[in-house]
Amino acid sequence: MSHSPVPNPTMSRRGLLAGVGALGVLGALGTAGCSTSTPGSKSGSAETDTLKFYGNALGEAAQKPAWEAIIDGWEKKTRKKVKPVIYPYDQAATQLALAARSGEFEGVGQGTWQVLIPTGILADMSEVVARMSLPEKLIDSLRIDGKLYFAPLNASGIGLVGDGRAIHEAGLKNGMTVQEFASALERIKKQDKKLIPYAAVTKNPDLKDAVHWMWGWGSEVVTSDLECTIGDAESVAAMKWYKELQDSGLTKAGVARSDARILFARGQAVLYDDAPLANSFVRTNGGSAALAAAVQPLTRPTYRGNESYNRYWGNGLFCSAGKGEATSKDFITYVCTNVSAASQLYRQAALAPADDKVTHKIPALDKDTFQKQFRSRVTEHSRAAVWDRLASQAQFDTTIGEGVASILAGQTSVQSGLNALKKKVEDILEQER
Repeated sequence: MSHSPVPNPTMSRRGLLAGVGALGVLGALGTAGCSTSTPGSKSGSAETDTLKFYGNALGEAAQKPAWEAIIDGWEKKTRKKVKPVIYPYDQAATQLALAARSGEFEGVGQGTWQVLIPTGILADMSEVVARMSLPEKLIDSLRIDGKLYFAPLNASGIGLVGDGRAIHEAGLKNGMTVQEFASALERIKKQDKKLIPYAAVTKNPDLKDAVHWMWGWGSEVVTSDLECTIGDAESVAAMKWYKELQDSGLTKAGVARSDARILFARGQAVLYDDAPLANSFVRTNGGSAALAAAVQPLTRPTYRGNESYNRYWGNGLFCSAGKGEATSKDFITYVCTNVSAASQLYRQAALAPADDKVTHKIPALDKDTFQKQFRSRVTEHSRAAVWDRLASQAQFDTTIGEGVASILAGQTSVQSGLNALKKKVEDILEQER
């Protein structure tokens, strides 16, 4: 299956309501996008002396010091002020949608930008992004009707990572076929029956990982014109293979991403799937310095010559159009491209910048072998799902995860389970038409 930039579905008001309705604010959003003037159409100066910054980073211990330093740097540079509006990560969609409804969202946001697309509130960030060096295929897959409504601060994928020492011994390498990959896992199992060769996600909330395997077999899962292909021969073959790994003891039942991180850090698993923070997660989960230093990413194995795919992972910043837009974009540009700002996030939160030009200007990061390998082996093979641009993104991921979980648990056959899942996905897609 060759990859090309995916055309983008039109965003609908129904899509907005579907996306935030599950969060319990459907009633509060009953009039979202229905007023005669939207925040995005506000008149006034494109500059402002006080910039609102909506997000969760300043409320999290791991990121707070870095963001405080970044904001201080921008304020000194511009002599303008940042006014934080802090909310927890899991409340991002609700808080942003409510701010949009009330007309209060004005400035820069961090989090679930998708819920704001139908309101017309957001500025096109294409000009800002054009000045950055980013993974082109990945960024193209996130455009909506040719526009990009957020500037990626981090842009990567969920890729295979493992203990480089054990990987070498087992003959695991980049560019393997899925058959070669499974054979290598078998060798690990034979050498040490206590080891989990591949601590793949087999439990929600992270079974959206099934998507990149379906892509690799040739199923689009959801096409650009919002047609669901789940249940086709390709997705069935992918999930049969994935379940066979579990049935053969090459993966383990009931493993979520958090479980896999702990198993890997304890040396009980050789491989698992994670974001480019995997080596730092070894340390935070009690793993040894030697293991953290040995973590290596692997290119996802391929099926019958198809491309290797990973599901998009990352975050970015977005802003309201109209009043204060120029100031907002200046702040976003600073956060994404200023070397000092990027250094703060890398040093204190282990977050590497999406902009490759900035990466090369941070000496410690430029020498970071793991990050370099992750970019070439995982990021460059990553793409977003069509629903990553829809307000109902979380609902899609939850539904797909639940459907695949029932198959892995043996509650249904692969074909009938995917057929049932297809109907549920189509019900969500109907809200987007």
